[in-house]
Amino acid sequence: MSSENPTVSRRTFLAGSAAAAVAATAGCTGKADRSSEPTPSGDREVVHGNCWICRAECGQEITVEDGRAINLTGVDGHPKASAGQDREGTLCSKGMAQLEKTYNPNRITRPHVRKDGELTAVSWDEAIEYAAEKLAAFHQEHGPERLLRYQGYPIAKHPWHNLLFKNLYGAPLKVGRKTTCHGPFSTSWEWMSGYGREWPDWQNSEYMIAWGRNVMECFRGQYEPKAILDAKENNDATLVCIDPRYTKTAQKADKWIPIKPRTDGALALAMANVIIEEDRYDEAFVENHTHGFDAYREAVEDKTPEWAADITGVDADEIREIARGFARAAPSSVALPWTGLAFQSNGFKNCQNLHALNGLVGNIDREGGTRQWQSASLADPHEKYDLDVPSNHENAPNPADYDDYPFQKHGIRNVSHNLVPRAVRDGHIKGMVSNWSSPPKSGNTQEWLEAIEEMELVIIVDAFWDSDSKRADVVFPGASQIEQPFLKTGGDSSYSTKTWVTGSKAAIDPIGDCKPDYQIYKLLAEALAEEMDTDWDKYFRWESGEAYWDDQLDAIDMSFDELDTQSFAIVSDLEYEQWKGEDGESDFDTVNGKFNFDLDVVEKYAELAEEMGASTAPEWHPPDDEHYGETTDDDDYPLLYNDVFVEQINRGHDQAIGRSVKAYQARYDMEDQGYDGNLLHINPEDAAKRGIQSGDMVRIESTDDEIELMAHVYEGIRPGRVVSLSGFGDTSAHPDGAGANTMILNRERHVEPVTGMTARNHPVEVEKIGGGN
Repeated sequence: MSSENPTVSRRTFLAGSAAAAVAATAGCTGKADRSSEPTPSGDREVVHGNCWICRAECGQEITVEDGRAINLTGVDGHPKASAGQDREGTLCSKGMAQLEKTYNPNRITRPHVRKDGELTAVSWDEAIEYAAEKLAAFHQEHGPERLLRYQGYPIAKHPWHNLLFKNLYGAPLKVGRKTTCHGPFSTSWEWMSGYGREWPDWQNSEYMIAWGRNVMECFRGQYEPKAILDAKENNDATLVCIDPRYTKTAQKADKWIPIKPRTDGALALAMANVIIEEDRYDEAFVENHTHGFDAYREAVEDKTPEWAADITGVDADEIREIARGFARAAPSSVALPWTGLAFQSNGFKNCQNLHALNGLVGNIDREGGTRQWQSASLADPHEKYDLDVPSNHENAPNPADYDDYPFQKHGIRNVSHNLVPRAVRDGHIKGMVSNWSSPPKSGNTQEWLEAIEEMELVIIVDAFWDSDSKRADVVFPGASQIEQPFLKTGGDSSYSTKTWVTGSKAAIDPIGDCKPDYQIYKLLAEALAEEMDTDWDKYFRWESGEAYWDDQLDAIDMSFDELDTQSFAIVSDLEYEQWKGEDGESDFDTVNGKFNFDLDVVEKYAELAEEMGASTAPEWHPPDDEHYGETTDDDDYPLLYNDVFVEQINRGHDQAIGRSVKAYQARYDMEDQGYDGNLLHINPEDAAKRGIQSGDMVRIESTDDEIELMAHVYEGIRPGRVVSLSGFGDTSAHPDGAGANTMILNRERHVEPVTGMTARNHPVEVEKIGGGN
């Protein structure tokens, strides 16, 4: 383990008796307000925790008094919560709101099973026995191949859900985040560079393009916005925000480009045209380490800035300026897409076109460019005890040919989220186990609700009641993130050249009858071992998650107690240009060892592209042709609608937290409207045409369905575009079901055709239906 371990805040004991105020502030300013603390009169313990609300694992200091958590703040120097060594640690408003989430009166605090058609609170013994009997009967009658694993984001993305249901029970089919969050972005980058996602080396960059990513508030940890601000201050870096919406990233940007939605691929091709025509690309990298440059050059030859200006609404001179600035700063420049592109029906090609720019200027895993972050290598606890974990899912037959589900052409045995209801109707899926997720708010809502009702067995691990837990057969109440232990090895962070690990014990005991995830899966494994006469219990031999992780940490000569005391540890050095082999030749983890502009070497994609009549090289795909979506040229539906994230609320349970909802409303001066749902943000020009003012209730109608929201008239949205937050309505964890589930407008056909990702752009009309709430 490296001796370069930064100073961290250690576990301490403080005097005091009452709670400090929790400041639920936005962005990266969330530090607990200690100025209002009363005079100390007793003992308090300050322990460590980790926030998992956006999978960022920011380190927390948690003040505990009499067994109750009363205050949260960030850990100084933490790879995710700070800008680096000796820098202050902070939490965002979502992280600060975890106290309210933990003590929320609407939490599920007891196990429930369905009896005589009704969910009934029972003991853990009864719930586990009930679930084991149902799972054993399901396995015998239908086979594990008809049990869907719906993969959410369990604490620290632990292995136990997959260990039990994939490796042991043998269920091969999964819906993961590739078809609900990032598929076009991550799959295209994986095929091109051999690495899942190109998280930037922000802090060392000199030219940063946040492209459809609101990185200043929808981030992977506090380090990201801080790193961007550091780059601007220390490197005189330029930040360009390409987004139809005026976000907090746009506020901090040197340039905001309010591009016409779904035309990002055309802009990327025009930038490549400038860079290639003016010989601004990295010739050595392109010649020695890439494949398909000739096809790329040909694809952009006539894609001039003037051509793109007509499509994107971005001035041709502006396109040239951005392209030149991006190339001039290379390799310390980076362009990063995210859900703004991944949610598009033509998102795969748009992402491929954008990714190609990074390869063109040679910024791949170079300082200030994209980064091939690596996690610290930990031990396999099963190997320590000579336990060879089986892969029973590999032997399970596939219940349907992939021709029945045409978006699985890349050969991964996953099911597109939007196609699950069809698979249920066809009898190919008959049950589901879901952890920390809510499928009906991720796409195709109406059919998903019907599918859950039709499934013969639904088992849920979660903390709040929502549309799927209310329909489940078994509901296990999971512990909150400050009620269970945590361990995660690092990737992207404020330490550009280091790997790291962070972890913490449970800060408090779970409330009610809630249990940490490991205990739930251990109990299920033991019950299934008895019910099905297997030895599955031996793979859960540890008494707790802490003990399991303690064995993992053997690889870095550290105990879980030590890590908990420190909050995090730096483990090893991480070099740049990891794609270079020992001989200096290309060694990308791709099918041909090269960075691929042209994906003709990816057999499954080449087959699909041929069927679609598409090129495997970068190419412009209009968003409204036969493959890629629906047009707003229809006079009946002239506006383009999609759902978005903001800093206060961007994950499923945030809607249950009153503090977070109020902070969101206050951000837009709408907190006094007597309305606790999501708002429809509409440009003044579009609002005036329809006689709409802020505070009016409006109906958003598509060709398929309609929802009702309160309007917020807002210049920070491009004319022709309307947006609202996702995750509200009567299918959500919001206690009153306020607002609307945006995915009620979504149907099975609304998918990106390469990855099966849910496409979340819908042509709509907006109509005023009432003044005020």
